[in-house]
Amino acid sequence: MLSRSKCLPLKHSMLKWGTEKDEQKIALKRNLGLFSTIAIIVGEMIGSGIYMAPQGLAQLANPKAAVLAMLITGVGTVFLAFSFASLGRNGTSTDSAIIYTQKAFGDLPAFWVGWSYWCGCWISNGAIILAGLSYASYFVPAFAGNTIERCTACIVILWIYTLIDIWGVKQAGRINLLLTVLKLLPLLLFTVIAAAHFDSSNFQTVSAESVDGLSVLPVAMAYTLWSFLGFEGASVNAGTVKDQKKIGKLTILSTVSVVIIYLVLIVLADGAMPQSSLVNSASPFADIIYHSTGGYWAGGIIALGGAISAIGCAGPWILSGGVIAYSMSTADLLPKSFSKVGRHGTPIVALLVNGVLMTIIMLVAWLTKEGSLYNFFIMLATMSYLVFYAFGAASEIVLSGKNIKPFNIRNFVKCSIISLIGLVYAIYTIYGSGAQYVFYGFLLMLIGLPVFIYVKLKAETRE
Repeated sequence: MLSRSKCLPLKHSMLKWGTEKDEQKIALKRNLGLFSTIAIIVGEMIGSGIYMAPQGLAQLANPKAAVLAMLITGVGTVFLAFSFASLGRNGTSTDSAIIYTQKAFGDLPAFWVGWSYWCGCWISNGAIILAGLSYASYFVPAFAGNTIERCTACIVILWIYTLIDIWGVKQAGRINLLLTVLKLLPLLLFTVIAAAHFDSSNFQTVSAESVDGLSVLPVAMAYTLWSFLGFEGASVNAGTVKDQKKIGKLTILSTVSVVIIYLVLIVLADGAMPQSSLVNSASPFADIIYHSTGGYWAGGIIALGGAISAIGCAGPWILSGGVIAYSMSTADLLPKSFSKVGRHGTPIVALLVNGVLMTIIMLVAWLTKEGSLYNFFIMLATMSYLVFYAFGAASEIVLSGKNIKPFNIRNFVKCSIISLIGLVYAIYTIYGSGAQYVFYGFLLMLIGLPVFIYVKLKAETRE
């Protein structure tokens, strides 16, 4: 008779952690406390995406499809968050997804996971700040359009954040915590005013006949994904968190909270203004408040909130880009120079290299004049993050599956159901990104092969 099935936790000995040599590699200072860790997750997720979501969804979908897309994407993100939380409970790595992928699938898949995420960080950070400067153009008209002033301001902000992160994770965490609180206040103001002027008849409006019905759901889901990126922030920065045992719970709690916030915001936005008006809005939340109250003062408050939200979002993403490169280096997946830690306990070389690459991206985007590369970079970055998410869920399935007793299809599905759903969601969103971006995402992965080959050959010569 078969014994009762058991889904046992991963054994640390199986993952070969805890040796003196491994501990010496992890030199980052653990200075992020409880609230700073929450701010990393919420700060990365709530950025420019949600502030423009009502307009984008009005253009691509209808109110009912928009709310459903936000709900499905949110639930899928929560399942991925559970997968990452499960990984985080079973080890002491500075970067769970990379290390776990390495243990589950080997060096090359782990390299592609880390490489894709790292590239996504330095590709998208400039675009996030540009969105913030677009809101800031309410006060500084020179930031409107693809101007040299906006490009220069973006590069300056990128380097300010880079230097703050080099200065120390503790200081960066405090600044990010402050900005996270500030970005939530305008959303609270919007919630109160929009709720008071909610009109359910607006849910029957559409911006065009072509977006009526539920056939637009897949494209709406792909669009909303940008707003949910960043739930893995604490897992990526695990090596800088004081109490790593809380990362899983904080990841789930923060992700669920953001999903609820987004659902409330999109329902109120679609109920406070007709779709025909939302689709032409350059600042949806500000226009909704003006439409509801007739007060121009609201535009300034929401514009300031949008600028703080987007620009503040870039800070933790820049830190994540440096930490992910550091983690790859300690795992022998990037050159050893990337694992150099400064006197403040931060990955100084990785952060400086990120700064240079982000500067190049911004200059290239500005030189296109019309900013044609801007949206391309956004979609390419999103595709890059999805590779990270998919392999994170898959790694949890493989490593947890090794401890299923007895192993059969029933017990496998029972023990892996959450991560399986997360994996299916990640694969579907990759599909929904479109053939063009899937192609360029795969090409980006292949471009990293020479780096991987060099690092592996270099390691063999040291041996």
